[in-house]
Amino acid sequence: MSGINENYSKILSEIEQKISNPQEKEFVKNKISELMLMFMDIIDKISDITEMEMNDIEERQKELKLKIDSVANKVSKIEGDIYEDDENFDFEIVCPYCNHEFVADLDGENNEKNEVECPECHNIIELDWNEEDEELDGCSGFCDECHGCAHDHYDEEFDDEDDFEKDSGEDDNDDEDM
Repeated sequence: MSGINENYSKILSEIEQKISNPQEKEFVKNKISELMLMFMDIIDKISDITEMEMNDIEERQKELKLKIDSVANKVSKIEGDIYEDDENFDFEIVCPYCNHEFVADLDGENNEKNEVECPECHNIIELDWNEEDEELDGCSGFCDECHGCAHDHYDEEFDDEDDFEKDSGEDDNDDEDM
């Protein structure tokens, strides 16, 4: 603002030097002052509008921060629910010795255990944590048909390669015909 005041004073001094009639000089000074007041009023209005907009932006930022904090809190709870199961979960077990069904509470320390004691018959039950192997074999070993792995059926049905070739319809002579 000091630059504006210096320029304003310079303009008034030039008017006084150039205009000799006192009435005209006073008229021009008043009009310049009115013009200056109009500009200052416009600047004040712009400042007020800018300040209101800044306050509005700050309020919106506060609202957004509250919403973000709320979402972060919900995500944190969801993460807790998801990863809590990795550390502490109930595992249903059917005892193969007495067929007693019970729930074993396995936390982060115990889920690496390979054995659980049946609360009914107190026999030790081995746990198989290698689910990927079961999925690859296609058999969990609990069906009535195979009593183990699907490969056992294959071995029982086809004792040697000749039986396999006869059963599948392939014959050694087929290769010679082609």
